[in-house]
Amino acid sequence: MVKKTYRVEGMHCPNCAMNVESIEDDLSGIKQVSASYQKGWMVVEFDEAKVSEAQILAALEKRGYQAFPA
Repeated sequence: MVKKTYRVEGMHCPNCAMNVESIEDDLSGIKQVSASYQKGWMVVEFDEAKVSEAQILAALEKRGYQAFPA
């Protein structure tokens, strides 16, 4: 398991943070996602053998957010 922190652009409210956290349901291999719209970041714990960083970032982009490694 790997734990990475990302800066996320486009989160403006608690619902945005919940929307970001819900990528956990979309991608197998993600153990946990924690997002803070106030700080503009998220922490993702995932298994690199099951899901790639590119897949995580693409899932966020589909939801209207841009993420960058912190």
